[in-house]
Amino acid sequence: MLDRFISRFGKEKIAVLHSKLSIGERYDEWNKIREGKANIIIGARSAIFAPIQNLGIIIIDEEHDSSYKSEANPKYDAKQVAKYIAKQNNCPLVLGSATPDINTYYKAKELRKIELLELTRRANNSSLPEVEVVDLKQELANGNRSMFSRSLYQEIEKNLEQKRQTILFLNRRGYSTFIMCRECGYTVKCKNCDISLTYHSYEKKLKCHYCGYEENLVTICPECGSEKIRYFGTGTQRLEQEILKQFPRSKNNKNGC
Repeated sequence: MLDRFISRFGKEKIAVLHSKLSIGERYDEWNKIREGKANIIIGARSAIFAPIQNLGIIIIDEEHDSSYKSEANPKYDAKQVAKYIAKQNNCPLVLGSATPDINTYYKAKELRKIELLELTRRANNSSLPEVEVVDLKQELANGNRSMFSRSLYQEIEKNLEQKRQTILFLNRRGYSTFIMCRECGYTVKCKNCDISLTYHSYEKKLKCHYCGYEENLVTICPECGSEKIRYFGTGTQRLEQEILKQFPRSKNNKNGC
């Protein structure tokens, strides 16, 4: 972003504020802003406190990002601070995002407290990718018990034939996402966080993805003594196993497919 602004406006008019600067560099940038030598200030959330004399506009890019809230002392929300400063300086505040925060979008779309400006075209007029949403319940009703829909299976097959790669995203690590007793409904949970433990097949361990707690596999229910312990849910390890089973020729390229 800094390179883009420098190429358009020149380096002399721009000041930068972020945590990677040394104390001396930060001091120089701060004075540059206070003395009015910088017309554009680029920075992380703390840059909202820059000593600007004649503020004309505030732009918060990727406004949906939770990192605009500081959890360290002093705690603050850069978006709320920006809203106050914009009001004090009678200047516009632009909240930019392709995936806006739900509160921001609601205030713009329904409450009309924020003016909604929509970009109807992508940068350089590039086309949007084709997206197909598949109902896996319908796939199951049609007799497909695989974790892959028929259309996804065909697309992976096509990519393998054309020696192209496929990226599969799954937001669950491990092999199974929770372990439950089919007799009494007991679920194995972390003793620290009280959330379901995830089964990792490589290490043969149950792990908590919040605090890192680990324990050995559970084979007998500690509540009712039943051996009907079952593993449910799908993680990336199980997906990888299924890929190797369904597409054996992808074994030499499992990182790509």
